[in-house]
Amino acid sequence: MTADIHEPTGKGPDWWHDAVFYHVLVDRFRRGGDAPLLGDPAEPVFCGGNLAGVTDSLDYLRDLGITALWLSPINCTAAYHGYHVTDYEDVDPRFGGMAAFDALIQAVKPDIRIILDWVPNHVHRTHPFFLQAAASKRSRYRDWFSFDAHGNYLSFLGFKELPKLNLDHPEAREYMITTALRWIDLGVDGFRLDHVLGPSLGFWRAFRDAVKQHSPSTFLLGEATMMGIRYNELKTLKIPRKYWHWLRSQLGRPDCGGVMREYVQVLDGLLDFEFQRIAKAYVAHPEREPSIEIAQALLNAHHAKFPAKCVLPAFLDNHDMNRFLYEAKNKKERLRLGAQLQFRQKHPPIIYYGTEVGLSQSRPIVGPYGDLAARQMMPWKNQDKALLAFFVDLIHQRRGRYPSRL
Repeated sequence: MTADIHEPTGKGPDWWHDAVFYHVLVDRFRRGGDAPLLGDPAEPVFCGGNLAGVTDSLDYLRDLGITALWLSPINCTAAYHGYHVTDYEDVDPRFGGMAAFDALIQAVKPDIRIILDWVPNHVHRTHPFFLQAAASKRSRYRDWFSFDAHGNYLSFLGFKELPKLNLDHPEAREYMITTALRWIDLGVDGFRLDHVLGPSLGFWRAFRDAVKQHSPSTFLLGEATMMGIRYNELKTLKIPRKYWHWLRSQLGRPDCGGVMREYVQVLDGLLDFEFQRIAKAYVAHPEREPSIEIAQALLNAHHAKFPAKCVLPAFLDNHDMNRFLYEAKNKKERLRLGAQLQFRQKHPPIIYYGTEVGLSQSRPIVGPYGDLAARQMMPWKNQDKALLAFFVDLIHQRRGRYPSRL
């Protein structure tokens, strides 16, 4: 296998090429001052993780060597994970409010960048804009959503508690864009854009143009995947050729790359779901001998289909899927192989919190709230120190701090 480490590009507008990202689910990472948890992590409740806890962990993250911190949504929200937004303009008090955000922004300077998870496709049904829209057909917000003659409305993949915004409406589009620009002014270095398949390409082009005119060095990273989407949910998507992409997935011909390529001319980067699929199949799969050579050959073919300027951050797992270590039947040698494959790509790596210290799960993601299995609290005590040292080596090697000792 060739070690295709990306050549450094310095600290210019394309800083993300050299980044090492660390993905934090704020509520499940750390509570400021190491105060007791507020809830049971096995339940879909707020456990008390907050931005002060992230700030308290910066020495740990700096020692680890990461350069960019991806925060789960921190806007006012109806759910612990943050994806049920009730106010785009403020930080939820349970995460510490604006004061905790400002303190974090100051504390990460100058060596760690902040990536904010941004959720423009939908709001929670308790958002005041939707409450007004649902209450009156004369509301200025009525056309910010997609109601039919009977008062039914489009929602995120059919979840009625998450009404879908109509971002092709001029006022709704302007609001979402100007609000995002405000967060850039407050210190955000980029956005992980949730569910980019939902809004139209027209919205994403307008969003990109406004952001890049305002701040060319702001990183726009899209989540483009049809994983788990059912036929009756396609009406909520505005990705081009959505029926074609969906049909291929149903015929057992996974085409993560094809879905991602719909956005290469619009966004700076796309989360590499194809890398995750290949790593899971050829490294984690417990009933198959790992084959790094086959995996790398498939990845080379995959990467060749994308323009050079489009970055494809590689991840082994995230908050919506089983942890890689669990998929590998908790065989840490498989995790090490997967991480080596990840760090040898030319595209930047993403570490999901806890992976570096051996955090796994006790059951698969199945049924309502099954994703809680992959969203347990970050272990700050019983950590696998040898595994942590392995990840530190990987990261520092990639950043050119010293030759490989692996």
